[in-house]
Amino acid sequence: MKKNWVRIAVLAVISCLCVKYSDTVFRAADRVIGVMSPLITGFMIAYVLDILMKKLERIYFPKSQNAWVMKMRRPVCLFSSIFIILLAAIVLILLVVPALQESIYVLTKDIPKAFMEFQSWLSKVAADAGFSEIQEYVNSLEINWNEIYSKLGGILSRGIGSIFNSAFSMANVVVSFIVSGVVAVIFSIYMLFQKERLKRQFEAAAKVYLPAKMRNAAEKFLSMAHDTFTRFISGQVLEAIILGTLCGLGMFLLRLPYALMIGVTVGVSALIPVIGAYIGAILGAFMILTVEPWKALVFLVYLVILQQVEGNLIYPRVVGGSIGLPGLWVLAAVTVGGGLFGVPGMLIGVPLTATAYKWVKQDVLEKLENHYEPQGPHLFKE
Repeated sequence: MKKNWVRIAVLAVISCLCVKYSDTVFRAADRVIGVMSPLITGFMIAYVLDILMKKLERIYFPKSQNAWVMKMRRPVCLFSSIFIILLAAIVLILLVVPALQESIYVLTKDIPKAFMEFQSWLSKVAADAGFSEIQEYVNSLEINWNEIYSKLGGILSRGIGSIFNSAFSMANVVVSFIVSGVVAVIFSIYMLFQKERLKRQFEAAAKVYLPAKMRNAAEKFLSMAHDTFTRFISGQVLEAIILGTLCGLGMFLLRLPYALMIGVTVGVSALIPVIGAYIGAILGAFMILTVEPWKALVFLVYLVILQQVEGNLIYPRVVGGSIGLPGLWVLAAVTVGGGLFGVPGMLIGVPLTATAYKWVKQDVLEKLENHYEPQGPHLFKE
């Protein structure tokens, strides 16, 4: 009993000191996180690579008992995983960069024309409705597009100039980024080569330093989190590839403009749960609107049909069922995660929230079953 009071007193003193010197604590924590960021990044790289590596290990002579094959299975599958991801990144860059150039060309060339056509249409509508003042006002609107482009060019040139003016600091940032990336990749490779050994070491340390109840709870939570994240990452990436391919192929068959560019845009945006589909639809419709307005409606109708097919047929088969999170909480996870950490927060927020939801669901149902009147899983249905 006395020992417990001592622990509580020590924790209270530490908490008071942390609150009193919170600025120093936060600066120290930020410094530690900054120093450890290559290792944290390496862990995330290793986690993603491990998903693909496991799939390749099940393909690379899985039943062979040959000593050489068994010895080379891990290196071959690991470096094959790295090669596949690098190849996918290169292909994506080769598709996105020309698409970005084309979209900039669309913005500079077709928007003025589209604005003039909209202005003429609005003027005609006002004239037919008898609103002469509105018609005169619409006709009097003039936009100097050359001046706008000149100002944008000036802003861009000043930004580039400031970058070159601080070339030394920029070089330091680039070198630091490259070094951190190399360290992260090397760290991830070491982790994957020794993942079974690391797992045994962590299990042994947990068995020694953690109480049995806490250890079992941690193992249960980590197992649940691993299953959720693995299914989410692999399913979301494959779903994005399928959706982007079908979108681009369908647009090509329907003879809609910018099929390749919009297909890539829709595929990349599909990595973001819930709102990614709307982002891809808005960007694609806007690109088509600048060229052929009526075809933008055709694109939206086609994309809605495609997303219905994808949501009801493709996604359940690819992911193997949902990750177990109702739509309301998916939207909340995307909103909060995006607000806190941007796009990475949107991607991590959903599986993290799904893990917490499953944990709370299981705990509540167990406690209801043991201490209260029995309640079925229907409590957590959407």
